[in-house]
Amino acid sequence: MRNEIKVGILPNGVRFYSQYDWSGSSNLAGIGIKAGAIHAPPGYTGLPHLVEHLLARESLKYTLGEVDLAFEKFLGGPDDDINIRIDRVSTHFGFGNLLRRKDMFFCLDVMAYFLRDKIVTTEGIDVEKAAVLNEYCLRGTDVMPVLLDDLLHQTAYATNPARLRIDCEKEHLEKMQRSKITNFIKKHYVTDNIFLIVFGPKFEEVKELAKMYFGDWSQKSRPQLDYDHSDDFPTITSVKSCEVERKISQCHLALGFYTENYMGKNTEILTVLARILAFRLRHRLRDGNRNFNEGVYRVNVDVSKSFVHGLFCITFASTSEEFVKKGEDIVLEELRKLKEVPVDNRQLDAALYRTDTVYLEAFRKNPDILAEMVIEAACNGDEDLTHLHSFRERLGKITRKKLLSVANKYFTPNYIKVIIRPA
Repeated sequence: MRNEIKVGILPNGVRFYSQYDWSGSSNLAGIGIKAGAIHAPPGYTGLPHLVEHLLARESLKYTLGEVDLAFEKFLGGPDDDINIRIDRVSTHFGFGNLLRRKDMFFCLDVMAYFLRDKIVTTEGIDVEKAAVLNEYCLRGTDVMPVLLDDLLHQTAYATNPARLRIDCEKEHLEKMQRSKITNFIKKHYVTDNIFLIVFGPKFEEVKELAKMYFGDWSQKSRPQLDYDHSDDFPTITSVKSCEVERKISQCHLALGFYTENYMGKNTEILTVLARILAFRLRHRLRDGNRNFNEGVYRVNVDVSKSFVHGLFCITFASTSEEFVKKGEDIVLEELRKLKEVPVDNRQLDAALYRTDTVYLEAFRKNPDILAEMVIEAACNGDEDLTHLHSFRERLGKITRKKLLSVANKYFTPNYIKVIIRPA
C-alpha cells in the first residue's frame, strides 16, 4: 500500500488528512463539512444543498467571474474535475486529481476562501434556488434510479432523517430566506465540523495549509443532530410498500432490508454479501433471459449506510412488469439461499478478492475514490480512520459461517418495496 492516511488535528478541532506521494502523481484536495441532507431543519429539506450552491460562487478574494474562469481552466467545469457536492452526511468543496501540484494549491485556495468568507447575496440566493430546483427536476424526479432511492428511504423510515431528500423539496426550497441560510452556516460550518483532505504533499505541509486556512478560527463544537436514533433500525412486521406511476418505458423495483449503521461490526460482511448477490442475480435476471421483451440490463446491490441508518438495497428495471414480479421472487429465493446454504468457495473467493482489490486500488492509484472513503469515514464517526484502515483485517476473517449468520440476521421475511411503473 502506498501509504495509510495520516490524521492530524489543530488545537481548535479542525482535522486534516494527508497521504504523501513522492512520485507527484497525486494532487487532490478538498474541504469537508460534517453536515449533509440529514441536518436540514424541519420544513427546510434541501437547505444544506442550497448552502453548498451559495458558498461555491465567490469570496472576498475571488470574484464570481474569477471563480468561473478558474474552474474552467483548471477543473474543466462541473462535469469534469470539480467535486463540490453534498450527500446525506457530508458537504464537500474540492476537486479530482490534477496533473500539477501548483494547480492543486491554487484551486484549494479558491475552495478555502469560499468557506473563510461565506458570501451569501440576494442575487446568489435567487440564482441558486432556481438552479437547485432544476437540478431537483433533472436528477431528482426524472432520473428513475435516484427517485427509486429516495422513495426507498422515505418508505423505510418514519422519523429517521435519512429519509430526507438530498436535493430539496420544492415547497421547502421556495420559502428559504437569507436569515435561515446564514443561521445554518453559523451553526454547522464550525471548527469541529470541518476537515481538510490533501493527497500528495507531506504531512507537515498539509498541517501548515490547515493552519493557514482554518487555524485562526475560534473553536466551536458541532451541533447535536435533532434526532433520538429511535428509528435507526425499525421493527417491521409486514412488507412496507410504495408504488408510483411515471411516464416511462420500464418498470423499476427496489427492495430494502434494514441493517446496522456505518460503524457496525458486519460492514465488510454485508459488502461481500452484496457482491455475491449481485453476481447471482446478474446470471439469473440477465444471462438467464431469452425473451426479447423481458430481462434486465443491470442489477444493482448496495449497502446504503450512515451513522443513523443502514439499508441493504437491491434495484433493477425491466420493460416487462410481469418479469419484475418474477424478478422479485428470484431475489427473495437467492436471499433464502444465502441464509440456508453456505456460499460456494469459488464465489466467496471471487467476492473477497474483488472487494480487497477495490479497497487497495483506492489507496494505491485512485485518490478520487480514496478521498470519498475518507469523507464517508470522517462524517460517520470514524474521524481517526481506525475503522477504515482495519477494513482488510476484518475482510480476512470472513468465513462462510459468518456469511450465513449475517444473512439470517438481516434478510428477514419482511422488507421495504418500491415500484415505479409506467403510467
